[in-house]
Amino acid sequence: MAELLQDHRLTGRELASLSGVDLARARPATVRTWEARGLALQALARGDMAEAQRVMAHATGGAR
Repeated sequence: MAELLQDHRLTGRELASLSGVDLARARPATVRTWEARGLALQALARGDMAEAQRVMAHATGGAR
């Protein structure tokens, strides 16, 4: 389980880096949002659109 948690964090950080976002200087909420994007991307890779939508809705306060 810890490996999965670390993996989505790394995925989120890589996504942020590709988008030009420096998470070392970002607020904690911004870091959590990018980590959630990593988790959502992994859900999409598994073919689980519903889980990806739940993750992002939670991360963005239901705004999406």
